[in-house]
Parts: sequence; structure tokens; C-alpha cells
Amino acid sequence: MKTNIQKLLVGASVALCVSAIGTNPASAASLTNPQVTGEKGVDYLIYEHIPNPDPEATTDFTRLNNDADLETVLQGSCSVGGAFVPSNSCEKGEPGGNVELFANSERLSLDEFLDYTTVTSLTGDLGDNSITLSSLTATDWFGETLDTSYNYNVDNLNLANEWFEAALTSYGITDDLLRTANMFIPEIPNSKASLFNVFRDNGGFQRFSDPNIAYVDMDDITGDLEVGLAGHYNAIDLIFDDLTPPQKAALSGFLGDKPVQAAELVKIDYEGETTYHYSFSAAESGLLEQGDMMSHTGIYDPELTSNVEVQEAPEPSFMLGSLLAAGGLFAAKRKQKK
Repeated sequence: MKTNIQKLLVGASVALCVSAIGTNPASAASLTNPQVTGEKGVDYLIYEHIPNPDPEATTDFTRLNNDADLETVLQGSCSVGGAFVPSNSCEKGEPGGNVELFANSERLSLDEFLDYTTVTSLTGDLGDNSITLSSLTATDWFGETLDTSYNYNVDNLNLANEWFEAALTSYGITDDLLRTANMFIPEIPNSKASLFNVFRDNGGFQRFSDPNIAYVDMDDITGDLEVGLAGHYNAIDLIFDDLTPPQKAALSGFLGDKPVQAAELVKIDYEGETTYHYSFSAAESGLLEQGDMMSHTGIYDPELTSNVEVQEAPEPSFMLGSLLAAGGLFAAKRKQKK
């Protein structure tokens, strides 16, 4: 489950930082007594941290082990002076592993997702309070009426439209840009509404409903909640898997070496409030998943949806490259790997 497009949406997404050594918060309370609902190995997967046998290596590994101790897996952080800074790298060995909630999300078609009501949740104690972190259902995205239409210019937006618009805004993607890009790259939808529909119909929302929880901390001094989500630091390899040779050549020219980033969303119940969190900016985790040799390379510390930071729009050539990635990815089959 690792999203500046620098931050273009990954996976089936809209389609979908520089380096300094991080230090742990001076004083923080970590999650204790963690438990996960659902069937282990089906509804959720546990990835443990294992050291790299090469002492000179800068990257350690995560490994699927559904028998690993959850409390050990969920320890760690990715902070500089007590704060998450995406432009810095995590210290080697921190964070640790992660637990993926709703691990079977990408197997569902849109119709199946709309009927699916099972929630996979991680619960535990954080200081004197309990906390629950959950995967998302279609009702979280589309509301009780399951209105899956693109309808941004209305009051009381559902989460799907709010998040999708925040993603496009952070990438500088507008209707005018889409129309222009479509003239040169026909695979790209020619409007935000069309882009939304293709993203929805190709499994995009369920793709972003299965967060990988890496750590849960609370700063003892400020009381700030720190939730780390494991994902791709750069999802370009996933995108390249599905592009034709001409698209790969064009995308390489447009994007250069800029990362493609976006995190899955997580629903958090804490201190009597229910909030949704997401992010389009990752730090390098210093980890690599042994199974696919591409996952868990990024750590996201997502903000509340109401605090989404709108990034400065990237240059036009980079935006066109981002859109090309989106067009190629939308036309591709959904992936079964994080």
C-alpha cells in the first residue's frame, strides 16, 4: 500500500524528500496493546522489519510475516527534532514494519466495493486514550447514498470529491490543462469529471482504502498525534509496468527523476472525533519490501483532510508528464501489489 505529483496519484490512481538524518522525538507515547479486526493474512497483512545483512547498506527490509508481534512491528517513527519532515530521510531502522488494513481491497470491482461493508481496524492505547485506525468503505468515500458522481461545485462535498480535487489542485491539474494535454495525448481524459470517472471505474478508490500503518505516536509535550503510513516513495516503477514503450519514453522525458507520491487514506477515531487523513508527500523510509523489492520505500505522515497543503503548481512539462502517467495507468489492469 507509497500516493508534489511530485505526487501524482499511484496504483489505479490519478494516477495516481535532500537528505538528512532523522532523529526520534524526545518524548513520545507509542501505541500499546494493538489488535486488528478481521482474518489475518486475508483482511490484513503484517510486515516485520529485518536488518540488511550488509552492514554498509543504507536500506533495511520489511518482510511479510503474519505471526510477527504487532507491538514490535508498530514501533518507530520518522521525525527530525520531533516533527515529520518529508524532505528528510528516516533514520535507518526507524520506522519498523507495518500492518496493511483491508489487504484484499484491490480484488474488488467497483460494484463489489459499493456492496462491501467490512471494516478492518487497528485499535490500541495511546497514553490514557484509546485509538482506532481503519480502512475505508464506499460509504466513507461516497456517503450514505453512495453517490459516485463527480460533483465538485456543490456544498457538502463527499470525501471522494474533496480528496480528488485536493489531489488535482496540488498537482496543478485543471480542466484547461486537461483539454490541452488531450490534444497531444489522446489517452488522457479531457476534463476533471472524465478523469474522476475513469479513476473510479478502474478501482482507484478501493486502491486508496487500504492503509499500511507503520507507527502511531503521541508527543508527550505537544500532544500532537503522529501516524506513519508506509507506501511508495516513488511509484514510477508501478506506472512503468503498464505503459507502452512510446509512453515510457515520453514519461521519462517529462518527469525526469522527480518522485510520484501519494498515500492511502486512513480513518482515525481518537478522543471522541472521527477524521480522515491523507498525504501527497513522503520521506524516504530506508526500507524495502523483500517480496516485490519496490514497496514500503516511503513514509507518509498524513494531515487532517481540512489541513491539506496546496503545493506550488509544477512546471507545464512536468504536469504533462504526470498526465501521461495517469492516462497510461487508467488504461491498465489493476495491480495486486502495494
